[in-house]
Formats: sequence, structure tokens, C-alpha cells
Amino acid sequence: MGIEKHLRDVQILNLVLRGMKLGRIAKQLGLHRNTVSKILQKPEIRQLLDTMQKELVQRVTTDMVERHKVAQQERSQRRALRRGQGMPLPREHNPLNDSYEPIKRYLGRHP
Repeated sequence: MGIEKHLRDVQILNLVLRGMKLGRIAKQLGLHRNTVSKILQKPEIRQLLDTMQKELVQRVTTDMVERHKVAQQERSQRRALRRGQGMPLPREHNPLNDSYEPIKRYLGRHP
């Protein structure tokens, strides 16, 4: 097989992996739809397509796992910040800030 045909076949495989339909691939490359179909039926092309699909799945899976780890770390950091901000600071008893102070004084006078 010549280098030009090999490059054409690889280009067809790339377009197939992108999800493009055979008719559109044929139109884009200036081939007949049946030619594209026959190329994809060749055993060496099928094997190459399978290899490319496996590599693509592996890359995507690795990328997704890494993104998940990063997102998980960011979520745990945000949670830690929220927990730190949400804790009430210890306050000294200040009768001016105590809204129940008048009631307590009244009850203290009237047993």
C-alpha cells in the first residue's frame, strides 16, 4: 500500500472515531461511500481502528479520573473553608447583647 493510501486510511479512521457518518466522510475526502466502506472492512484497518479506539478510551478514562481527583480535592478544600468560617467564635457574656436580659431581670425580681 502506498503512503498516500495509508494516510487516506488513517484520515478515514480519524473521522470514524469522531463519529462522522460514512457518506459525509466520503464527501469530505472525495471518495464514493462504498469505497470508504470497503476500506473499513479490510482486516488491517479493522485492527488499526480497534487499537485506536482502545487508546482513545484509555486516554479519556485517565483524563476523567484525573479531573475527578482534582474536583474532589477542590470540594474538600471548599468544605474545610466553610467549616472553618461557620464555627462561632467564643464570646464573653455581655448583658447588652443578650436579648433575654430584660426577661431575666424581670423574673429575678418577681419570683
